[in-house]
Amino acid sequence: MNLKGILRRMMYHDRADVYRLRQVQAADGSDDYAEEETPVYEKLPCKLSQYGKDLTTNKTERAVSVFVDLRLCCDPAFDIRANDRVVVLRQGKRMEFVAGISFPYPTHQEIALRRRGEVGNGG
Repeated sequence: MNLKGILRRMMYHDRADVYRLRQVQAADGSDDYAEEETPVYEKLPCKLSQYGKDLTTNKTERAVSVFVDLRLCCDPAFDIRANDRVVVLRQGKRMEFVAGISFPYPTHQEIALRRRGEVGNGG
């Protein structure tokens, strides 16, 4: 078995759905275009992991924005682009991210993911 097969069997226990915004012509056939989110991949075998980055926060008068940066590893054959929406199912928990830069290697690719949430300031 080659290294890609070993990675698929030993590491890729999570699953991801990937969505991308695409321009679509208006339903009436006019020259107007709108952005529509369309599925690119469903149940893509992957591994979600941490890589030593700290939690980032940004405080305003109304809320605290919390940013979590994680890494998604998967087969390099999958075309995951910056700004794609990635929904990962890991150990029964569903998490939603925005994809960043992809770093392809011969055996796998690593994609930076960012999750953003807000916590209210008690008001």
